[in-house]
Amino acid sequence: MLQLNRKFLSLLLAALLLLTACGKEEAIPAEPGEGPFTLTAALALPETLDPAKSGGTIACHLFENLMTWADDGGGYARLVPGQAESYTLEVDYAGCATCTFTLREDIRWSDGEPVEAEDFVLAWQRLADPANDLPDRYLMSVVAGYQQVQESGDASLLAVSAPDARTFVVTLQSSFAGFLEELCAGCATMPVRQDLADSGKWGKPEAGMVSNGPYTLAEAGSEGFRLERNLTYHSVNLWGPEELRFVPSAGSEGDYAKLRSGELDFMLELPESALLERADGPWLPEPENVTYAVLFNTQRAPFDVPEVRQALCLAVNTPEVTRMAGDLTLRTAQGLVPYGVADFGQRAGEEPQEPEEEVPVLPGGIPAAEPEEEPAQRWDFRAHASELVTLSSGSDYAAGCAQARSLLLQAGYGPENPFPEVEYLYVDIPGAQAAAQALSDMWRQQLGITVTPRAVSQEEYDALTALTPLPESALDGEEPVPRQVGDLPLATGDFFLAAQEFTASRDDAGAFLTHWRSGQSPTGYASGAFDILLSSASAAMAPEAQDARDAYLHDAEAILLSDGAVLPLFCRGRSFALAENLTGMYRTADGAYFFTAVEKIPAEAP
Repeated sequence: MLQLNRKFLSLLLAALLLLTACGKEEAIPAEPGEGPFTLTAALALPETLDPAKSGGTIACHLFENLMTWADDGGGYARLVPGQAESYTLEVDYAGCATCTFTLREDIRWSDGEPVEAEDFVLAWQRLADPANDLPDRYLMSVVAGYQQVQESGDASLLAVSAPDARTFVVTLQSSFAGFLEELCAGCATMPVRQDLADSGKWGKPEAGMVSNGPYTLAEAGSEGFRLERNLTYHSVNLWGPEELRFVPSAGSEGDYAKLRSGELDFMLELPESALLERADGPWLPEPENVTYAVLFNTQRAPFDVPEVRQALCLAVNTPEVTRMAGDLTLRTAQGLVPYGVADFGQRAGEEPQEPEEEVPVLPGGIPAAEPEEEPAQRWDFRAHASELVTLSSGSDYAAGCAQARSLLLQAGYGPENPFPEVEYLYVDIPGAQAAAQALSDMWRQQLGITVTPRAVSQEEYDALTALTPLPESALDGEEPVPRQVGDLPLATGDFFLAAQEFTASRDDAGAFLTHWRSGQSPTGYASGAFDILLSSASAAMAPEAQDARDAYLHDAEAILLSDGAVLPLFCRGRSFALAENLTGMYRTADGAYFFTAVEKIPAEAP
């Protein structure tokens, strides 16, 4: 039988696509006197369109992964098949999971070349290869063979393969949670064409750049990017924008003026004036993966006593600290894990559970959420904290402060033994100074103790809070061995209290909690129960085990908070606006916005 090579086949497909494209264009009637439906969005534009380097909204329109995102009906994204039509998962007796994806038959690159399983193998190996130093390489740590790749530099050791053109196989060595969302739908592993990577053309922002998503790049320049519908895409949308224009942001005030005048259809980071207009309504900040919290050095007196740490937590009115920080996109923290992080056993699009009647509280008894905040969403870890975890109950802030004073007396601090003056370190980022002063005032007013805030550079902060081995002189002539505090092999730094932002680019509560395993936190925190819960969560590999994994992580967070090793203050957020005459945009929790299904709202008849 005559065999057609890939290049000849691509030319044949391109010719067929040209005819098909003409038919598709004729199927889209244009309104008299109107051009194509163009949506214009202001963003910080990337220098490269290589999805593994740039990521974000633009990459999600140009490229598509094995899985992709669709509207859940409420403006958030739900996971759906993308370039893969289906997948299967098998877990062996050793706890290793093998996931096999079957690609769609009709998927092609924008130049007509077929998308093949080898294109995904290349993308995964490229990300894992330390020589490439790509931003999200750590995501590959869940894949078998990753550590061998890091040690040898041989990317072929990664456990990914393509038995044939439509089959992609990957073997995991740790939890399945987040695997589909982060690796199989994220930008870091979008497919890569070997010939374009070899020629140096991959991801270059120039007209005609090859992609495989719903749009392709038509123009690129200093004024931004213009995208057109990709007519080789497997599911051409006939009602969304025919063109997308991404233009550089002119700043919040400038973008907002353009949005109101109709020059823009979408913007990020609304100015304070616009937020104040919305503050009295149902608007809430879009969640970011950032929590700002206070660290207690659990190896250093007086904070080596749990009652002391708990007392200082009780004496803080976190909603007031959030208000004093002076940013309308901040939200009072309910825990260390911020808003918007997924419970992987609770999928978006399912019916939400009924919320608890009682308002959730922090371990100190301080209300952690205002009653008018958003209704429970099953995708949100925070929305389930009150359902899956029993936290300490309390009545109000005044009662919490009374309990705090009692705890200090139990710890031996009173008129005859005053609490020592301590220092609070912070790096001067937005809201940090105001939060530091608010904390100092509360501890002085409610507990009568003096805490002195001190702003330091990031370099000094890192040096003062670093875990280090004890010096040999502290070991009384013995051989230098690590100090042991529980399972902690290192000594904490030279600080009493310190503010720190906790963040993770991975949408997973485990990414926030794993840094508190015994021996890993700069606070010196060590808890056998906490470690067991995290290990149990890591061992939950199968999809059907994700509900149990969620519960383990909720319980682990509750232990961390009740032990008083950290006091979460507030979570950072962001804001956006879509033109009032448009609808159908949806977004992921990590800040990718999708415009493929945006429609114009019909004008009301006079």
